[in-house]
Parts: sequence; structure tokens; C-alpha cells
Amino acid sequence: MPGGGYIITGDTRVAPSMYGVRTIRTDEDGNEIWSMVENGGETDGVSYIEPTSDGGFIQGGSTLSYSPNFTWEGYVRKLNAGGETEWARLIGTNNIDDWVACVREVPSGGYVAVGVDNAQWFLWRMGPQGQYMWERHLPYEFDTRANFVEPLADGGFIVAGNYPDGFNLIKTDSQGLIVWQNEYFDGGWAYCARELPNGNIVASGQMWYSQLAFAWEVIMVDHEGNVIWTHEIDEEDTNTSFMANECWVMADGNIVVCGMGQDEELFFHRWIIKYDLEGNVLWHKIIPDGELFTVCQGRDGGIVVGGLDHTDIWHSSIRFRIYKLEPEVEIDLQPDLTVIPEDGGWLTYDAEINNILVNTTTMDTWTFIVNQNGNGTVVNPSQITLEPGIPYNVEDITIEIPAEIPDGEYTCEYHIGNITTDQNMGLGAFTFWKGEVGVDDPSGPGNGEDMKPGDESPGYPDDNPRPGFSETGLPDAFTVSAHPNPFNALTTITLSLPQPGDVRVTVYNALGQEVVLLNDTLLPAGTHSFTLDATNMASGLYFVRATVWDRRLEVTSRATHRVQKVLLVR
Repeated sequence: MPGGGYIITGDTRVAPSMYGVRTIRTDEDGNEIWSMVENGGETDGVSYIEPTSDGGFIQGGSTLSYSPNFTWEGYVRKLNAGGETEWARLIGTNNIDDWVACVREVPSGGYVAVGVDNAQWFLWRMGPQGQYMWERHLPYEFDTRANFVEPLADGGFIVAGNYPDGFNLIKTDSQGLIVWQNEYFDGGWAYCARELPNGNIVASGQMWYSQLAFAWEVIMVDHEGNVIWTHEIDEEDTNTSFMANECWVMADGNIVVCGMGQDEELFFHRWIIKYDLEGNVLWHKIIPDGELFTVCQGRDGGIVVGGLDHTDIWHSSIRFRIYKLEPEVEIDLQPDLTVIPEDGGWLTYDAEINNILVNTTTMDTWTFIVNQNGNGTVVNPSQITLEPGIPYNVEDITIEIPAEIPDGEYTCEYHIGNITTDQNMGLGAFTFWKGEVGVDDPSGPGNGEDMKPGDESPGYPDDNPRPGFSETGLPDAFTVSAHPNPFNALTTITLSLPQPGDVRVTVYNALGQEVVLLNDTLLPAGTHSFTLDATNMASGLYFVRATVWDRRLEVTSRATHRVQKVLLVR
């Protein structure tokens, strides 16, 4: 989701023979923010949900609770950011089971839904408040389904499903009129389709390859529906089944598909496969005992998948679970300073980039400066080419912070991915401050909740006279502090070092100029003190910056920084 986090929906039991719709909003780490259950007194189900541009969500499924004839009725429901219903619309003919399989926001405004109405494939267009615009149907065929719809860059739509009896893609114009229609595999279903930046379409699904089993199918076609490549997985010797459920176009331009595959004992396992644009498998991951139905890419570039857990072949115990894989690109940012003067200045930092990519990839890079309200500005757009597994360093990335922007706390984000689609393969960030930050401000750099300003106390809580020290007596964290602070002429800078390292301790003024060098030598683990003699320094705010380069052999050599602000008062 924009800004991070995920939205999850599915069916949940609300009574022994009744189901409702559960929707869960989580943060980027999968922690629940809120959870809602919708049930109108009878069984209700859900098929799809996605974020909308206004910060809310659009959801589709089927309901018995609100059906006038006690048959399944399709619905579309608009939720606000807190999960509360803004409006809901029924879709169907009221005389036979209907359902909405997928509903998407349309870039030009409003929504489009697909599913089954009176046993007919349908495409249904709605306005921003769910108001009816138009609908399109295909004639009845046994087991006809429209499973997914993808709004296209040209204003049209791609519908994935099966019609009349095979893996089918249908391209329409902006009014839902068919431009082309192709069946690619007999006896199969297309479950998902995505448009690539070049206009090609990738789709995923399954095809029956025997009377007992079905195959994993992924296909890429051009904008006219002509096949570019296909990838199929089956096991004719064992009659085991495979299903490619959902596909996703990643920030590096490649494709990830999730689904499931059976073993020889017919247990299902979660499958994730990443493809390049030529259909070559880049990697294949299996998570045991379950199924996957949905896949996306998190804001930090990590792949997120969701599905069901199984305990046996009969699925007698089922629960929903989401997994997040580590990003294939990892970014560590190292700022020189984290405070910018009130009249502006320069923000400079280095980026250490590591990757587990398996192919050479060229991507966009950009910096995003975010204020406290979550709004931001893109600066320094560029490109980078990463070789598989080879670390990459970008040094002295410099950004001008003008005087006219408001004082306060900001976040500097460094992105690697696709700037056009605002997708990341990797993301690094740090916080900095602009303007005067008083030493009593707990939100400023170098201060904690237990700081006792102005009374010459080191700020230790009464119940912990030596915080930050392990049982061995050595510090368990790299910290820097100053006492007294504020000070007059002399203050003691204390450095806690859990491991030996090359340490440089410097003092900067509010303009970012180095004024004193306190240390630039190898130091052993332990606590070290340095006296800052400010006899010849002007009154004002200064910043003590400690940098340590870890010398342990088992750790890749890298620099870590800590900054403590100090106030010189005459």
C-alpha cells in the first residue's frame, strides 16, 4: 500500500453454519492496526480487496444477507481508511447465484468489476460513488467465469477467466466492447493478468492435463494477444497438480507468481516463482503445507504473499497466513550530519547497497525528503546497474536543504526501483532535523526519555545506575553523551564502545563546519571519555559526531555514526 502496510480480506466463521467477511489492516511489519467483520445475518463472502487513491479500499464478493431472493448476490463495497463502509452496491439479476470476483479502481475515475451474473461472464463499470455506468455480458457457457480485470494504459481492460471452456483473455476498449478474445489452453482457467510498462500482458492460471490433475500455467502475450512465451509445470507420471494463482510486475521489471504445487503424497505446498521478461525462471521458493492466493511487493521491496495453512491432505485445519520475504536489495544509509541550520544547508550521506539478485539489473534511484505530515519531494533521480551479489557503494550523495522549508523533523529516503510506478526493490532511510533543536527537546538527536536537562545529571533512571552495560561490564550499545550539557567552557564527552574499532570523534558548529577533533585512533571495547575545551568557541549549539569502523573479522567492515548535540552557554 502507499505509505507502507497491507490490507487483507477473507471469509471467517461467525456462527457454526454462517460466514462473514473479515478485513484486516496491518503495518509494514504485519502488525494489526484494525480488524473488521461484516455480516448481515446470513452467510457473506469476499473475493477481492485493494487500496484506493483516496486512502480507502474497494472490496467485492457475494452475499446472502442482502439478497432479495436468498440467492447469492454480487456486491461492491467502498471502505474508508478505518474500514468503515462508505457505500455498497449489489450486482446481479436476483434470480440465480451471482458473485463479484474482482473489482479495481480505474485511473480515469470510478471502478470496474468482473464476475458471474446469471451464469454469464460480466464486466460492470461504476462511477466514484458506485453509480451504474454500463455493463457487458458474454452468452452463457457452462462454467464460464471472469476472475480478474486489469485497467490498461490505453483506457481499456483485460479480463482473465475461462470462456467458453479454457484459459481465456479478453481485451476490451474503455466502453467494454471486445477488441480481441483468445483461448490459450483448453480446459483451464486464467486467474490473474497484469499489464507491463511496454504494453505486454502476463497472465497466470491452470490447465487440466489429465482427468485427475492440472498444470501451472504462466503466459506472456503482446498487446494484440499474440503469444510471446509460456511456462508450464506438470507431473504426468504422478498426476500431481499445480496452480499459478496471482502474478505481479516487480520494481525491477521482472515478474513474480504465487500459487501451489502438490508433492507425491498429494499435499499442497506454497510456491513462489520469479521470471524474467523472457520467461526464464530466476528463482523458485517453496514454503511447505499450504496454498498461496495473492502476492505483492512491499514498500521496502520485499515480496509479500498470502494464503492458507494446511495440516493434512483433507484441509481439516485451515488458517490464513501471510509471509514476507527479505528484499532482494538492501540499503544502509550513513549520514554525515543529521541537523541542518535554520538558514539551510547541505545534507550529505553515503549508501551501502547489497543485493541477492540473480541477474544484472538496471533500475532508477531517487531520494525522497518526507516531512512530518508524510508529504515529500523527489530529488536526485538517476539510475544504477547492480551485478548479482556484488556490493555497491554510492558516496557523498548531496542534497540542498533550503532555508525556506519549515523547521522540524524530516525523513530522508533513498529508493532503488521504478520511479514511474513508485515501486521499490530496496529502501533506506534516516531522520534529520532542520532548524534550531533545543537540548531539552526529546525528539532531537542524541536525547532520550530519561535525559534530565539543566541539572548536571547524566540522566540515568534511579533503578538502573548503569544502563546500557552487559553483565561483563562492557557496553552493549554504541552511544555518545555529554556531561554537563548545557555547559560553560568544559564538558566531558563519553563514548560507549561494545567492540573495538577505529574511532573518530569530531565537533561541528551549526553551519556543519568541523571545529574540534577529539579522537582519531583505534580504541578497545569499553567506556572512553574526552574533554571538550570550548574556551575559544562562541556560544551556541554544537554537534559531537562519533564514527566507529568495526574491526571484527566476522563482520563486514562498515562505519556507524552517533551524534550528540551540546549547548555552550557563557
